[in-house]
Amino acid sequence: MTIESPATDSSLDPFAGILPGTPKPFFLDKGEGEKSDVFDTLFTIMLSGDETQGQFGVFTCEGPSGEMIPPHHHPDVHEIFYIVDGAVRVWMDDEKGFAQDRILKAGDFGFVPAYTVHAFKMVGPSKILGVNTGGFERFFNGIGKPTTETTPPKVPYIPSQEQFITAGKKFGHVFRPDVKFAE
Repeated sequence: MTIESPATDSSLDPFAGILPGTPKPFFLDKGEGEKSDVFDTLFTIMLSGDETQGQFGVFTCEGPSGEMIPPHHHPDVHEIFYIVDGAVRVWMDDEKGFAQDRILKAGDFGFVPAYTVHAFKMVGPSKILGVNTGGFERFFNGIGKPTTETTPPKVPYIPSQEQFITAGKKFGHVFRPDVKFAE
């Protein structure tokens, strides 16, 4: 998988200049970062692969109780779920014998290795701290709508099918409609 660097021309990239874009020290105040609305959820990227030489990215995902994010996997991306607030149900199937789901509550942790089919659902208003293999965090910008708000959207943003397909190809997000997780 090739992760492309974001455009440096701010007229082409609404996120240009929010993060340093290179490995150098920086701070963010509460609510700062690259923010995108995706459905009824606010994703805030606080560290990208650009700042870590592709090693990892860090983001938060905050939203109300909602629907299951459909089963999918990432060929080259590991993901961490750390629940900051609320409760999130996570399903995983590595297709090698591990198939479980669990409701993670504040302080709980889950690790999803590359190629593991997974899905998640916020059980109530929740906030997730996510860590992933560097570059993938920008998938959320790819399927979302840039925002300056610091809370989840009041009006959901529904990405187009084309937006999903384009971002999925670019960032290695493979939908798995053949996998059904019981709710």
